[in-house]
Amino acid sequence: MEDCFAYRGNSCTALKVKKCEGCSFYKTKKQYELDQLKAMERILSLDAKRREYIINTYYNGKLEVGTFEG
Repeated sequence: MEDCFAYRGNSCTALKVKKCEGCSFYKTKKQYELDQLKAMERILSLDAKRREYIINTYYNGKLEVGTFEG
């Protein structure tokens, strides 16, 4: 499925083994971008303490908000 966000040069960036048929990770690149934007909006809507925890835990303390703007 070449239109999948994880498809890169005949390999999959979401799974170790490329198995497209029935893959539950499948989504288009546009769907992926929208999901990323929704996640960023959710993180930014949290109180400062929770937001800081998520940024430090999952983004190594570096979250570039500008890269997620629509």
